[in-house]
Amino acid sequence: MDDGAARRLRVERAVAAAARIADARDPLGEEARQRLPSTSGLSPEGVELALGRHLEVAPSHGELDALVAASGRARRCHVVLAANVCTAPLRAIAVATATAPEVLVRPSRRDPVVAELLVRALQADEGFRRAGGAIALVADVALGDAGAAAGERVPGDLPHAELHVYGSDQTVATLRAQAGPGVLVRGHGAGLGLAVVGLDADLVEAARDIAADVVPFDQRGCLSPRFALVEGPAERAEALARGLHEALEEAGARVPRGPLDGPARAEVTMYRATLEAVGSFWEGRGHGIGLDPAPRSLLLPPAARVVHVAASSAEAAPALLAPIRGAITAIGAGGGGTLARAAAAAAPRARLSALGRMQRPPLDGPVDLRTP
Repeated sequence: MDDGAARRLRVERAVAAAARIADARDPLGEEARQRLPSTSGLSPEGVELALGRHLEVAPSHGELDALVAASGRARRCHVVLAANVCTAPLRAIAVATATAPEVLVRPSRRDPVVAELLVRALQADEGFRRAGGAIALVADVALGDAGAAAGERVPGDLPHAELHVYGSDQTVATLRAQAGPGVLVRGHGAGLGLAVVGLDADLVEAARDIAADVVPFDQRGCLSPRFALVEGPAERAEALARGLHEALEEAGARVPRGPLDGPARAEVTMYRATLEAVGSFWEGRGHGIGLDPAPRSLLLPPAARVVHVAASSAEAAPALLAPIRGAITAIGAGGGGTLARAAAAAAPRARLSALGRMQRPPLDGPVDLRTP
């Protein structure tokens, strides 16, 4: 089997393992549904939504080709995972298996479930082994003395190893500084999503689409919209905010938000107090909507199904987005207009999609395109 075919087969076997987790009747799927409510912070309905709809188990041939083509080449790949999105290990492991035959995965200590299940399935997968694949979980990354996935120890990592880090900016910086010569670090730090509602958008439909992007993972992922910019006068922004409040109320009845801890509740309270002073705030069953009708800057809402809605224009958007442009991972747009183009120009490496599709990107590589 040539190298290209082996890389593609390893990715296909990772997707096949994920398909088992997505299937509630499979033992892996059963175990995931039993464990994830306590580790992910999602409600059982939120877990089912994540596994049943947002685990990327049906990529097209073109998506897999793009993922393999975009991946690096190394003999060994180390992966450090975060806990924000419970399904994220699939994409991270798929990219790693395309990069190298030997993969070492450090799962999130807080939510290791999907990573553990994928690694267990791949270790027992004959097709993965036939493609040269070897994979293991590790408690920590030791790039100065990292053994192969099969378990042997060697005096130093091999040249051209890759380290893929998913997590906070501080985690990325720390591990980048620790990586030795010959280790290429690809860091995917903190990010957020931006929804843009153009002049031709039906505001009721746009609100429903934004709600569909907010609810998965309780808004904790880098594709989750935290801001919604509405093109036009303040009245349109208020109409969108009211519609989004109603849409999230309906969605929350079907898929409740997971429980908030004390710090998260405090963040919501502080955000609410600020918005009530400058605009309006609507609080519902497991969500909140803040409206700033005449924004001078954007206030970041907590990642708890809380959306900051603001009126804007193509002319005003560059200044509004300047402080957060480096954090924008995804832009969802609907309704045409010039505001969406201005937002895309402000964050040229952000993933672009239609509203309602922000949480369903193609499996063509990391969701975060900010790292070349």
